[in-house]
This record gives sequence, structure tokens and C-alpha cells, in this order.
Amino acid sequence: MWKRLKMPGFRTGIVALMLLAAAGCNLNTPTDGTTETISGAPVVRIIAPLPNATYREGVSVPIQAQVSNAGADIDRAEVSVDGSIIQTFSEPNTSGAPAFSLTHTWTSEGAGTHSIDVIAFRADGTSSASAAVSVTVVTQTAIETEEPSPTSRPTTQPGGDTQTQQSAQQADTAEPTAVPASATPNTPQITTRQGINVRSGPGTNFNPPIGSLAAGSTAPLLGRNPAGDWYKIQYYNAEAWVFAGLVDTSGDTSNLPVDAGPPTPAPTQPPPPTAVPATAAPQSSANLVAGNWRFDPPGDPSCNQTFNIFIDVANLGSTATTSSGSIDIRDYRVSDGQALGSTIGGFPIVQPGQTLNIGPIPFTVSTYYGEQHRIVITINPNGTVPETTTGDNVKEIVYTLQKGSCP
Repeated sequence: MWKRLKMPGFRTGIVALMLLAAAGCNLNTPTDGTTETISGAPVVRIIAPLPNATYREGVSVPIQAQVSNAGADIDRAEVSVDGSIIQTFSEPNTSGAPAFSLTHTWTSEGAGTHSIDVIAFRADGTSSASAAVSVTVVTQTAIETEEPSPTSRPTTQPGGDTQTQQSAQQADTAEPTAVPASATPNTPQITTRQGINVRSGPGTNFNPPIGSLAAGSTAPLLGRNPAGDWYKIQYYNAEAWVFAGLVDTSGDTSNLPVDAGPPTPAPTQPPPPTAVPATAAPQSSANLVAGNWRFDPPGDPSCNQTFNIFIDVANLGSTATTSSGSIDIRDYRVSDGQALGSTIGGFPIVQPGQTLNIGPIPFTVSTYYGEQHRIVITINPNGTVPETTTGDNVKEIVYTLQKGSCP
């Protein structure tokens, strides 16, 4: 006859495991061999785009989310726009990290306000709360008509500035925006009231625009043209111009330098149309080059702590890029080449001879601290922007991941 064995420790262990399973917990094993218990629903936070950002139609909008309280049993994550799923990540956290990042690019379409939502699901059906941001999409025509045409007749406003009548009305009704905490009260800067074009000179004859700024963006104010209806600003690490009627100024603007800007380009007559073969590929003499980089905060990144990446994108070709493009960033473990995470950024149109400092691009690495990692930054990874060569589009960075907040 079998005798009943008295094993209180064994019984207690079985009960503990049953309670752990009932609570929907999972065990995560960090690289130092210790065991960390993760319980409850995952938590999703959208890092990009920023709330209430404004984009033109057809622009690539990078979507980045961070999932924390994660673990190995994350079954999938879904990205939706206006309630429709545009991307599903299946088993996105096979390493079992307590936190990881998701990236996807959405091409903006449909003028108006759109909701971007991200949600993560465990294998047992438990889901995070939906993380959401709202963005506004405007048409290219809508932005262009807010600027004066080259033949617009300006009206003089108090203070010596000149604007079109429509812009003057906007200036009367727009509420002033606050100066960011990083700027001193006397530092001249502009704050955009809406999405606007950024041009290489003071006028819409400087076409096409070299880029754009979303609503609420700020930039250092460097000067104005003699008429006062265009402002010269610092755009990345270059100088550019924006229409004064679409921005607010702050700081001491009483001694702004007056700059006539580059010569206005002469109108050109389009060449007679010629037959183009159906298979003709777009021609470009642009040449994008990955240049200097930096981390913010400086030094080696820390485990499970978001840091920012900045990278110089130069065009050493003889023509401007035909459109904006993307920047692919991936992190690998040096010892075995294991891919540990990725994200994506973007760059605007780059003029010949121009260098733009792109960033910040947020990134998080959550595994294998104390080891060497390699970050590979690729400019224009899919070749969507035609170039004469792509052999200089990659920059590699080797660093040692610090322990940070990882157990």
C-alpha cells in the first residue's frame, strides 16, 4: 500500500507555481543569471510622432513605441491608424527583454486629423492599454497657399514688417507661444503656428522647398530680409528661410541682422517635351553620405534607458535629392552578430553641398549589458532616393552597453 508522503516544501512549491500561473506572470532571466518576475499587462508608450504634430501628405511618418513590463510571452503588437491595423508584429520580443522598441513608417495620407494607436498582447490574451497620439495631415497646396506668391502686394504692418493681408489677420488672432525652457528670454527664435515650408531664400521663387517644419516647431532666428516678411533661421546646421506671417517670434528681435538672401532665381522656360521611354528610370546626381554622429547623453548608452542618436547626412552630389528619405538604425551583439533592436528616422530634401544634422532619433537597448554592441546606421536603406552611389551610406558605431537600470 502506498503511504502518503509528507513533503511540505514540495507542496508549497507546487502551490506557488500554480499561483504564479494564475496571476499571468512570466519569468525573465537577465544576462547575469538572476530571475526577474514580470506580471500584469504590458505597458506601451509612443515615442514618435509627437502629439498634435503636423505633416504634409505623402511624407514618411516614423512611428516608434516602447513596450515595457514585457517578457518573452508577448504574442504580438499592433499599430493602427484611425482604427485600421496597418502593421502587426508577431512575437516581437523573442529575447524576453523586460522592455523593447517597435518601429514602423506610415505614409501620411488624407488631409485632417488622424489617430495613431499601438497595443501589445500577451499569449494568454492579456493586452496593454492602447497608446494613442493624434497628428494632422495637410495638403501641399494648403501649405503653399499660406505663403505669398511672388507677385503678392504686401501691406505694411506696425513695426516695419510686411505681410500679405491674410497673414496679417492670422498674426492678429494667433495666441503667442511660450519660449522653451532651453532658451533664454533674450534668445531670438521662431515658433511655427502650423506646418510650413522651409526654403533656401526669402520667397516662393526658391522652389522646391528644402524641407518643412511641423506646427509648434521652434528654430533659432538669425535675421530678416529688408522687407521684413521673411525670416532667416537655423535649419539643422544650415541657414534657411520661412515666411514671417506664419510664425511667432520671441526673445530680443530689435537688432536682427538684415540680409537680402541669395539672388532670386530667374524663371526658367520648360524645355519642349520629349518622348520618354516607358522603362526610363529617374535620373539623379545626388550622393548621400553618412557623416559625423553623436549620442545624447554622451558616452556609452545604458541598458534599458532611451538615448538619442544624431547623424550628419551630406549630399556630395551635384543635384538635390528628389525627395525625403529614411534612416535605418540597427543594434547587434558583437560576439555573435545577434540582432537586438532597430528603429527608423528620416531626412528631408538635401541640396547639393548641404549637410543636415538629423536627430534626435530615440533608441533603447535592453539586453547584454557589459558587452560590446555595434550600431549600424544606413542612410536611404531601400534606395528610394536615386543616388549615383550608395557605397558611403553606412556608419558603424561600436560601444559597450552599460548596466543602467537592468537588474
